[in-house]
Amino acid sequence: MKHILVILSITVSLVGCGGKAGSEGPDLHKVTGTVTLDGKPIQEGSITLDPTSGGVPAMGGIKDGAFEFEAAPGEYIARFAAMKVTTEKDEYGELITESLISDEYNSNSKETASIKAGSNTLTFEIKGK
Repeated sequence: MKHILVILSITVSLVGCGGKAGSEGPDLHKVTGTVTLDGKPIQEGSITLDPTSGGVPAMGGIKDGAFEFEAAPGEYIARFAAMKVTTEKDEYGELITESLISDEYNSNSKETASIKAGSNTLTFEIKGK
């Protein structure tokens, strides 16, 4: 019986943990979307939203062209990453990876996103190297 009460109290305390990054964090809102690379869904990669005027970046993984994560409302620069494994090996015998995405969509990205309160859906169509 004690175990059931402990589990119940933990469950009840976790129910109130949504909506904020923490008691002092910003309000976070759902961000979903798709990313295509040269017209095809990115099989595996990541997206990072860097705030244009301070704040905390938001990021998530891309799988089969889709992503889902939470971010605070605001304006962002979107940056993308996706790698492929080559058949070449480095000096340690490890397979070398290279980026599928040019700096135009990563460190020099001009892609923007606007996140508002509530649910947000983003679509990005980017080009490879």
